[in-house]
Amino acid sequence: MAQDPLEIAYHMSAVFNDCDEEAAYTYVADDFVDHEAPPGTPGGPGGYLATARFMNEVFADATWEHLHSFSSGDLALIHVRFTGRHVGDFLGVAPTGREVSIEHMHMYRVADGKVVEHWGCRQDLFLMLQLGMVELELRPFVPEAQLAELRQG
Repeated sequence: MAQDPLEIAYHMSAVFNDCDEEAAYTYVADDFVDHEAPPGTPGGPGGYLATARFMNEVFADATWEHLHSFSSGDLALIHVRFTGRHVGDFLGVAPTGREVSIEHMHMYRVADGKVVEHWGCRQDLFLMLQLGMVELELRPFVPEAQLAELRQG
């Protein structure tokens, strides 16, 4: 069994991309805690696999594309681009057929060759904008006058 935290993190992507049950039960610890999951989501390999299956049902062609990764000690971090097409009810929003693309950061803690903890950071606001859940005019944080000065050099 793989021991390198980064290699194991890549297997977690296989669980998500392919709903790979064998990878889930091989690389996710029975006492796995997903700090990103909504309240009431079960832990362990079954909980992680259930989340992957749900996302793959709601978003056709759901994929994590690896952009960057690194590991340190028992931690691995992967930066991914999530893409898919909204085809199922998601957070009360009926299918829109819209293509979505957002980035995530996933950090995994590994012990004895299995993931025991997961933390995630996603661009949820951008996902909600793409699905039409919220309307928001995105503006620069810096006032226009300061931006003009910066552009001039």
